[in-house]
Amino acid sequence: MSAKANYFKTGVFILSALTLGVIAIVVLSKGQWFEHVMYWETYFDESVQGLAVGSPIKYRGVQLGTVDAIEFVRDVYGPELGKEDLLRYGRYVLVRGTATPPPRATDVEEELQRGGMIAAGLRVRLASQGLTGLVYLEADYLDPKESPALEVPWKPRTTYLPSARSTVSVLSTALQNIARDLEKADIHSIARDLDSLVLEVTNSVKEANVQVLSSQTGHVLTEFQGIAQQVRRLVENRDLKSIISDAARTVEGTKDLVAELSQAAKQIKVASDKFPDTSARLERSVRRIDMLLANKSQDIEETVENLRAVSENLRELTDHAKHYPAQVFLGEPPPRAGSTKR
Repeated sequence: MSAKANYFKTGVFILSALTLGVIAIVVLSKGQWFEHVMYWETYFDESVQGLAVGSPIKYRGVQLGTVDAIEFVRDVYGPELGKEDLLRYGRYVLVRGTATPPPRATDVEEELQRGGMIAAGLRVRLASQGLTGLVYLEADYLDPKESPALEVPWKPRTTYLPSARSTVSVLSTALQNIARDLEKADIHSIARDLDSLVLEVTNSVKEANVQVLSSQTGHVLTEFQGIAQQVRRLVENRDLKSIISDAARTVEGTKDLVAELSQAAKQIKVASDKFPDTSARLERSVRRIDMLLANKSQDIEETVENLRAVSENLRELTDHAKHYPAQVFLGEPPPRAGSTKR
């Protein structure tokens, strides 16, 4: 009986210990076993110096997960790549990790797989923590045009988070470009030119006659004072005020003239509107005159012929009066041709 009691106590002790162990593990893990864990991966075409397994991944300063593995793409997806793709993408660094989405955001993984958040600009980049130099991954929304998502020729085995260039990398590239431009620039020649310019300016200042310049400046100031006095006298002159008043009256008269011209323009417009009717009447009158002339053309020709005969007779009469004026007034016949005096 004692042996059976000992076995029972031993079993109860073991079960209690296992139960307490499980409870301690759950408490110490803060319930992570019951949380939804998302597996992700990204690729970097730059050095990941300082990043290590266990480094945190943060979204705007809030830690969401950690880094689980750091490898080269050729070691994981090499068999799936062709020769050209292997040469291009084989040097990329593959970073894998886990993340726990925030509460009430369990659809984050599905949204990432659909590409909505990626199209909106969600990117992962390397970041440094203060002066300690600890490197971690930072997830944030960037401009999709400035940081386009990398299109990979293989199918990622976990959720794919596109990467962006780190701030350190961008700054390093900018410094390299500046250094390259400085190397191209001839700094020594620029320095020599500046020295020559400073020397020439110094010599010009030494050679300048300060007394002559000051006297010329005083003369110019005196002339300006005289001009100012003349302007003051001109402004205070009464004739100028009368000229200004006359100009004001002239402006008023100009306004009246403009109003009269506007009225005249309106009358001209009315007359121009009536002009088509007047021209139509004139055309009808001309047609009537043409018809009248066509009907009376024969009478007009006879009249013209009579006028021509009358003018011929008058011409003969005037010629005869020139040669024999007495005959015209006294009525004697002219002398016969060939007659002689007895």
